[in-house]
Amino acid sequence: MIGWRKEKTAFALSGGGARGAAQVGMLRALLEAGIRPDLVVGTSVGAWNGAWLASDPTATSLGRLAEVWRQISRASFDMVWWRAARNMVRRRPSLYDGRGIARLLARYLRVHTFEDLAVPLHVVAIDLSNGRKAVFSSGPLTPAVLASSAIPGIFPPISIDGRQHVDGGMVDPTGLETAVELGARRVFVLDCGYAGRLAAPLGSMNAVVDHAFQIAAQHRTRWTMERLGRKAEIVHLRPSVGFLKQSMDFGYTQSYIDEGYRYAREALSRQGRGRAGWSSQRPVAPAKAPI
Repeated sequence: MIGWRKEKTAFALSGGGARGAAQVGMLRALLEAGIRPDLVVGTSVGAWNGAWLASDPTATSLGRLAEVWRQISRASFDMVWWRAARNMVRRRPSLYDGRGIARLLARYLRVHTFEDLAVPLHVVAIDLSNGRKAVFSSGPLTPAVLASSAIPGIFPPISIDGRQHVDGGMVDPTGLETAVELGARRVFVLDCGYAGRLAAPLGSMNAVVDHAFQIAAQHRTRWTMERLGRKAEIVHLRPSVGFLKQSMDFGYTQSYIDEGYRYAREALSRQGRGRAGWSSQRPVAPAKAPI
């Protein structure tokens, strides 16, 4: 039987906007179970959480990250309707100018370059110049994280080395594909997306766009898991309870953190805490009872 630490282990953190708070709980459960990453891959909001984790992969650090999440609101990104309307009339490349999200990152990100991190981090974006996936692993950290989370049409593209980049969620929603390409043979996928059935019709343009994007992301994730299942051991962690909320709705942060922790802790307990021999190419069933 292959020893737990003999193969390269990756944490792949998906996009999902406000639902990214659930990754804080899932990360806490993984660290408590003694599972540590040899590398971290982050896409969109997963790049934010991934950068924080890679700088200091400890329970104390995650406690601080949880506090940061509790302080974030839609207003933190300067996402107000009149700015969006003004930019639309002026035919700007995005509804919001991105200064709010840049200030937020500058305020909370504690390191400045990939080389400053304690664990190797790889950030996924899309290079609009050539239409390909871009993976950032060195150099300045802030531009890469901003690029990975620059939702097209919502936030402006981020220029890096003269090339425009946007959110990587449309090419590698969870970072799983990138993790395997980088040599990981055991990947814990922390998926905070959703594509469940709706209890009622969607009532806004934002909700329709968000839900359609999540459906596409989950199709891409399932296809990637089927394709790479023989190359790596894939542990797909995706809580489902209470996740039918819009990506920019920050009113559920604490419930997301709690559910992510509860779900991952119980899943790890059922599966032997991630020891060698654990292989799961399907999402682990959500936990039924709170801790």
